[in-house]
Amino acid sequence: MLPDQLAKAIMLPTRGHFIGIDRNNRLFTFVFALFPGLLASGTSVTLVCAFLWAIISLVAKRFRFEMNRTDRIVAWCLTFYVLVTLFSVVVHPNPAKGGTFILKMIPFLAIWAVLPRLRASISGRLIPFLITAAGIGMIGSLIFSIGQIAFLSPRAEGGAGNAAVFGLFTVLFGSISLLNAHSDSRTERFIAIAGFACGLVCAFLSGTRSAWLVMPLHFAILYWYLRGQTLPTITNVVKVVGAVIIVGIIAIAATKVTERYHALESDIVQLDRQPDSINSLNARLMLWSAAKRAFLASPLIGYGPQNRMSRVNEILNLPPDKQMTFTHVHNGLLNAAVDGGILGVLAVLGLLAAPIIAASKKKPGPGRDLAIAISLLLVSSYVITGMLGIMFGHDATDAVFIYLTLMICWIDGTSPYLSIPQVAAHAEADKLALSELDQKLAMAKID
Repeated sequence: MLPDQLAKAIMLPTRGHFIGIDRNNRLFTFVFALFPGLLASGTSVTLVCAFLWAIISLVAKRFRFEMNRTDRIVAWCLTFYVLVTLFSVVVHPNPAKGGTFILKMIPFLAIWAVLPRLRASISGRLIPFLITAAGIGMIGSLIFSIGQIAFLSPRAEGGAGNAAVFGLFTVLFGSISLLNAHSDSRTERFIAIAGFACGLVCAFLSGTRSAWLVMPLHFAILYWYLRGQTLPTITNVVKVVGAVIIVGIIAIAATKVTERYHALESDIVQLDRQPDSINSLNARLMLWSAAKRAFLASPLIGYGPQNRMSRVNEILNLPPDKQMTFTHVHNGLLNAAVDGGILGVLAVLGLLAAPIIAASKKKPGPGRDLAIAISLLLVSSYVITGMLGIMFGHDATDAVFIYLTLMICWIDGTSPYLSIPQVAAHAEADKLALSELDQKLAMAKID
C-alpha cells in the first residue's frame, strides 16, 4: 500500500547524522508541496524555517557548502532581485516604510543555505515526494473549495486567502501532479490524474481568468514530457473514468467561464457607458496607464516599493474616496518598473530566467527532461497570471517560486525517474549509503 511505502520512503528506519539530514529533506519536500492550495501561508513559514535551520547546520558544519557553477548563477539571479529591492527602498523617500519589503526578501536568499542541504541527500530521492504531494494537495484543495463555494464565497480561495493566488497554485501544482502519469505504481497514477483533474477544477472554481489562459500551454508542456515516457496500457475502465472526468471538468468549466464572461462583458459595457465608473476592468486599465507614466517619468531607478501606490494615485489624481486601495498594479513587470525602473524589470526577468537556466544547463537524461518540464510549468504560470495580477511580492507566491527553483537546481540531469514504491525499495540501500557517510565524518573528526 502506498501509505506504508510513503512512510518507509520518508522515515528511513535508523538514526545518524546524514540520515537525519536526508530524512528532513524528504519531509520538507513532501510537506511543502502539500501546502500551496491548502495553507498558502505555510509555504513561506516552512521555507523560512528550513532556511534558518540550514544556516545553523552550515555554521555547525553538519554538511558541506556545495554549489556548482549553475547553482551559483541561479543563486545570483535571486540575489540580484534582493539587492535591487534593497537599493530601491534605501535610495527613495520614506525608507522607514520599506521594512516590510526588505523582510520579504529574506526567503530569496534561502538558496545559498537550503540548496547545499538538499545536496546532502541521495540523488533522485526527493522529486517523487514533490510530485506525489502536489497531487494529494490538489485533491484536498478541491474538497476545501467545494465547501467554500457552497457556503462562503462565489469564488474559491482554498487556503490561499486570495482567489487569484489560489488559481495560480492549483493550475501549477495540478500540472506538476500529472508528471507522475507514467509511474509504475497504480496508486501514484491515480493520484497523478486525480490531482491534475482536481487542480483544473479548482482553477475554474477560483474564477481566475488568467489561470485559465495558462492551461493550453501546460497541456502542450505535459504532452511534450509524457510522450517521451513509457505510459501504461489504457484499459476500457480507465477510458470510461477518463471520459467522465473530462465531462465533469467541462461542465464545471462551462459554468464558471460563462459566469466570468458575463462579468467581463458587464465591465466592458459599463466602461463604454460610464467611463468614470471604476470596475475590475477599468481599475486595471487605469493602474496600467498610471504605472506606465510613472515608469517613463523615472525609468532608471523608479520610486521604491514603499512609494508605489502613492505615486500611482498621484498620477491618477482621483478624488480621495475613489483612490486605488490595491497594493500592486496588477502586472508584475509594471510593478517592478514603478518600484525600481529598468533595474527592477531586469531583476524580475532574472528571477523568471533562473529556473530555465537551472534546467537547461543539466546533462541530458531523464532528470533533465523532468527539470525542463517543471521549469516551463513554473515560469509560464507566473508570466501569464503575472501579466494580469500579482507575480512577486506575495509571501506565498515568492515561497513557491523559490522552492520549485531549488528543486529544479537539485535534480541531477542523468538521474532516472523513481516512484514512491521504488524509493521505499531503496530504503535499506540508502540507509547503508548514508551510514557510510556518517562513518567517514566520524573518522575525519578523529583525524
